[in-house]
Amino acid sequence: MPYGDLASARKLAGNPSVSDVPDSDVTKAITYGDARAEAETNHRGWLPGDDGYALICEASEYFASSWIRDRFADPDKQADKHYQKAQDICDAIFRSSSLSVTVLTQQYSTYPANPDASIYRSLPGSGSTEHEPFV
Repeated sequence: MPYGDLASARKLAGNPSVSDVPDSDVTKAITYGDARAEAETNHRGWLPGDDGYALICEASEYFASSWIRDRFADPDKQADKHYQKAQDICDAIFRSSSLSVTVLTQQYSTYPANPDASIYRSLPGSGSTEHEPFV
């Protein structure tokens, strides 16, 4: 199910007539917008109950509008502005949504197990003598 709405995307694109921009082209633009929005938020398969779902729909429509305006006559030259607006929406979603957080971890290991780690070596006499008895 696409995130973007055909009528909303068409309206954002300057409401071109169906003879100039057929619905099939707007549908392609929405497919592009959906894919772009998912890539930018690093999350696939947004659901209507998810936080940020309304924003992902809006971002998809702005990406679609940019796609349409780039490929067809754009008297207002708004394609770049709409693309940037979609990017801004996706950035906001990415920063605030727990669904789009990517956490990378690796197991800690020291030198022999991890050849990239620095080799730690103590120098003789460099240790603490705090707990040694007085002689």
